[in-house]
Amino acid sequence: MVDSVMKLLLTSNPDDDILTGTMVDGTVGGGGHAEAILEKLSPAGRIFCFDRDPAAISITRQRLKSDPRIQLVHDSYSEIGEYLDLGSAAGVILDLGLSSDQLEAARGFSHSQDSILDMRFDPSARINAHDVINSYSIEKLRNIFFRYGEEPLSPRIARNISNARQKGAIRTSEQLAAVIKNSVPARFEMKAVSRIFQAIRIEVNSEIELLEAGLKACWDILKDGGVLCVISYHSIEDRRMKRFIAEKVKGCVCPPKLPVCACGQKPSAQVLTSSALRPSPKEIRLNPRSRSARLRAARKIPSK
Repeated sequence: MVDSVMKLLLTSNPDDDILTGTMVDGTVGGGGHAEAILEKLSPAGRIFCFDRDPAAISITRQRLKSDPRIQLVHDSYSEIGEYLDLGSAAGVILDLGLSSDQLEAARGFSHSQDSILDMRFDPSARINAHDVINSYSIEKLRNIFFRYGEEPLSPRIARNISNARQKGAIRTSEQLAAVIKNSVPARFEMKAVSRIFQAIRIEVNSEIELLEAGLKACWDILKDGGVLCVISYHSIEDRRMKRFIAEKVKGCVCPPKLPVCACGQKPSAQVLTSSALRPSPKEIRLNPRSRSARLRAARKIPSK
């Protein structure tokens, strides 16, 4: 959804044909959005590109070579305040999905190829998918499968994983997928496998906690008039972005029963997408994985 993102980011600038100031790609991945931003970025502008995956940083460095306007940062976008000043950025894009490179890597993200169960964005992270599957209690597995995968058969899948690992550790994506498939009716197999793999990945990488912290951090470094764009790929992420924007648009945080506002907080956001934007049929044909993408955006406005 690069074209849609660029149209939204350009609304932060008085000149519709150029981006000025500091831009941020908080999840640079393969560098697609960063490259599009650089094409529209003024010579005096700059772009900070974040990613927890060192492989993504390396790929972007090779793709964009030595453009002096780009700064690559191996860190989470939730830590953006450590690198940029408050109110300093004109635009931020967060593309929360897995990159094609991550799916193709032998790190257990995909259930369509057999590989070790890892699923860490950052290889130095403390916990991996093998740890989750082989050491979490049945109750804890059930909870993350339901919370992060919204899988209705979570109790059965968690119980069967526990039974399977008693015969030996579940080490590969193929082994895990087989246990999941044997836990659900045949017509639900692929959906169940996708949901469980998603839930494990989210747990391993603390994605929801970092999203909630990251949305606040990214909003804080936006200047007035700056634009935040977020592309999510499942309802868990999208609900959080939708709620975040709604809170900024509302402003007041007083209890509903209070007749007059006492907190004094004013709206600090203007919604740029009345509902989530979806990819066009052409985009889906070119990239079938984009079919679940949802794009929401808001502009920061003065709150005083």
